[in-house]
Amino acid sequence: MSKITFKDIYIDGNKITEDSRKAIYLLPPQPLKYASNTWIYKTMPTMNQWLKDIEVQKKMHLNQSSYHLSFSFPANEKIDEVLLEKIRELGFQIGVLELYVIEAKALKELSRKRDVDIQLVSSNNINDYLHVYDAFARPFGDSYANMVKQHIYSSYNLDDIERLVAYVNHQPVGIVDIIMTDKTIEIDGFGVLEDFQHQGIGSEIQAYVGRMANERPVILVADGKDTAKDMYLRQGYVYQGFKYHILKENI
Repeated sequence: MSKITFKDIYIDGNKITEDSRKAIYLLPPQPLKYASNTWIYKTMPTMNQWLKDIEVQKKMHLNQSSYHLSFSFPANEKIDEVLLEKIRELGFQIGVLELYVIEAKALKELSRKRDVDIQLVSSNNINDYLHVYDAFARPFGDSYANMVKQHIYSSYNLDDIERLVAYVNHQPVGIVDIIMTDKTIEIDGFGVLEDFQHQGIGSEIQAYVGRMANERPVILVADGKDTAKDMYLRQGYVYQGFKYHILKENI
């Protein structure tokens, strides 16, 4: 298996400019989606450069009604304490994203539960997918949930994402987004409704993805503070690296 890095991770945004220092992503149709309207640093910025970047990003974001600031830092590099202190002082949330990979064969072996029906999303079941999606989007606010659901509904058969919905007794209970390339298959937006968790449904969804992957490795990004990453490790995912991400809301 070739080396997997954060460069293999799909970004649901339009890259509007890129230079040796950073890449800038915007997605005007979804201005409230943090990960789609962000800057990704290739090299660690100095304090002065980052403070200047804040002002530039703030102007760009407010021009399209994005009311947040978002920056990702170079993979596997720690932010020095002086810059970290300034980040905290300015009210940013600090997170760590972790990259994981697993061989498709290992995922296939997770299949144990036989009463889970997994289907590709189409015009016949897009509303079932959105029903489950709403449970995970609504905590971020009604405006965000409604915006993203409307975007998915209007573009699900046009974008680069394959979506799956899982049923138990004909009831939609889980979803996942799949981004397929020649090199990898990426899992994103993976979730099972709370009342149906810890019943093997998530493992069955992942086993289905493993079958889709054939010989390609399956990759995902997890929040470093999320307990789900412990589940991934138990299932056989292998840690590949980290990167710092910072966010400031309601600017």
